[in-house]
Amino acid sequence: MKTQSIYHFLSKTSENEYINGLCNVFLMLLPISLLSAFCMLIGNGLSYAGFAVMAEKILITSTLVWKLFPILLVVYYSQFLATLHKTSRANVITPSLLIYVILGHEWGMLHAGTVIPTNYLLAIIIPLIVAKTTHIFEKNKLFVESDLPNVVDQTINLVGAAVFMVVLYVGAGTALKGWVLSIGEYSRLIPNLDEYSLGDALLYELARTLFWSIGVNGHIILSSLKSELYEFSAQSYELYASIGQPLPILTSNFYDIYAGIGGAGNTLSLVLCMLFFTKNKGYRTLAIASLVLSVFNINEPILFGLPVIFNPLLILPFILAPLVGLTLAYFVTLAGFVSPVDTFISWMTPVFLSGYSASGNDLNAALLQMVIIVIGIAIYYPFFKQMDKVSGTNAVFTKGLSDNFFNYRDLGNTRNVMGILPQMSANLAAQRHISQLQRSGEFILFYQPQVDSTQNCINSLEVLIRHKSHEGVITPPTFLSSFAKLGLTSEVDLWVVKQALEEVAPLAVNPNFKVSINISPDTFLIENFAKIITKMIDKSSLSFNQVELEITEDLLIQDEKTTWCVFQELRKKGIKIALDDFGAGYSSIGYLSRYEFDKVKIDRSLVLNLKQKNGKEMFSLTTQLVRTIGAEIVVEGVEHQDEIDFMQEQGIDLIQGYYFYKPMPLQDITDNKFF
Repeated sequence: MKTQSIYHFLSKTSENEYINGLCNVFLMLLPISLLSAFCMLIGNGLSYAGFAVMAEKILITSTLVWKLFPILLVVYYSQFLATLHKTSRANVITPSLLIYVILGHEWGMLHAGTVIPTNYLLAIIIPLIVAKTTHIFEKNKLFVESDLPNVVDQTINLVGAAVFMVVLYVGAGTALKGWVLSIGEYSRLIPNLDEYSLGDALLYELARTLFWSIGVNGHIILSSLKSELYEFSAQSYELYASIGQPLPILTSNFYDIYAGIGGAGNTLSLVLCMLFFTKNKGYRTLAIASLVLSVFNINEPILFGLPVIFNPLLILPFILAPLVGLTLAYFVTLAGFVSPVDTFISWMTPVFLSGYSASGNDLNAALLQMVIIVIGIAIYYPFFKQMDKVSGTNAVFTKGLSDNFFNYRDLGNTRNVMGILPQMSANLAAQRHISQLQRSGEFILFYQPQVDSTQNCINSLEVLIRHKSHEGVITPPTFLSSFAKLGLTSEVDLWVVKQALEEVAPLAVNPNFKVSINISPDTFLIENFAKIITKMIDKSSLSFNQVELEITEDLLIQDEKTTWCVFQELRKKGIKIALDDFGAGYSSIGYLSRYEFDKVKIDRSLVLNLKQKNGKEMFSLTTQLVRTIGAEIVVEGVEHQDEIDFMQEQGIDLIQGYYFYKPMPLQDITDNKFF
């Protein structure tokens, strides 16, 4: 019950439009964080090198850039909310900025030397309130709509709404000033380890990581605590330098060095786990792409791309790894094996160098970081392997999974946000289904003959994939949807081609033999598909004209230009192309004149209507259209004598259906010497 409640909470959170927008806004603001951090990193480096003047200028730039963050947070989140509620962006952005700046000043949130308040929670709440108020105004038609020019109406509405909301909410904020300040006060941290315990540190790190696990920047949300910690650290370093007072362990950069290796969640361990232990090409590619950034403690590509956020498999190790690293580092430092952190460094300082530099050039600190990374790999490994059970070229959590959730280009344009967690659950269910099939049996091929009823012989064999359990139970290809969910359709199709060419090799001596293989649109459109197929046939005993590929109109709809090029390349080699399920779709007729199909297979849906007059006429008209392009006609799903009689009346010879043969193992075909 408790697990279901947690799952329900995560699912609803991932589907929430406001959380979706906030995650995207933080992603949009990532360059601000990185630019500020890079400036700090370069400034510190120049300071160590003796270029004090240049270092000071760059460090000032770092501070100025970072001070833009809350203002841009107000602007971007207001813009998202305005789009979401389908209201004027100016009517949300302008009042939000005014209220934020005025209230920030009134509540004493201005730092020395700046007029920009710094309170990230306020920067999120105010746009929410203003957007909702503006939406209420529009819903109740409180905005002016006159016969005057539109610019006049918009100006009146903007000024009127802004003044009203500023007076209302600033007035309310001023009245509540005492209460706000009382709940906003934190007890001042002093340089005393007894008042800053490991338990408090673990709770602080846990809270930050929990925010990150739902895509919200935990460092930003808990920035007030981070500021208190920074002040505590600064005082500690000053007392250490002036009177030699022992350094505390849990200072500001201690968390970055030991609980943020690779970024929140110690995700460098996850990246290395993906790099060294995956069977999946997609995971390895993502790990390689993210490795350099992870060394600089930037993990957004992993958090949002894998993703880690809302991922029921990875949330636990994501929370556990930094807590274990923090605890280990605390006790190792307490025991005196590693020097405590004695200076401020940029959070982007590369791993190993960060530990070495921040601890007074202590190599043991870098070694401790290495140990924490190895332990992190051990923590992530069993959870990641659950995601890695199905091998293939695509990751279980594919590109499309987070595309709808993380899409700041179209931010707020739709209210129908697809939650990440439900999609993951569907993918995991597909993964478990395939794993169960692999354990319980094997995938095999069946063959269904296409019969020439006039010559009373088999024209060709269509290849069909099946699953055979260890007990001999045959399962139809309902499992193909699970492969499609995981992006493994191409792997299945190419396996079928390879396996079929090997199995039918003894029949290739018959020049009249043909094998027909279904190819999905996803496979037909992969890079170098024609070369892959021709290479497979070259290595087999079959000639090109003995192989027929069946495609559906779905392929023609997806990418007509690419399909045409591949189509021509295959036919030049002599490979036959058949249009499958003709008559089942809505646009196949238009493609008959554009593509030279060797064979067209009439869908069973037209056969089922032969008992009605209109059904017979529609069937006859369909076959006449096919005959105009000179393609062979095959009718699928024929099961009764009256259907055979009708086909003979129509002059159709090639039949595929249970009336003659059901799909069967190749052994049954060779034993009965059908060829």
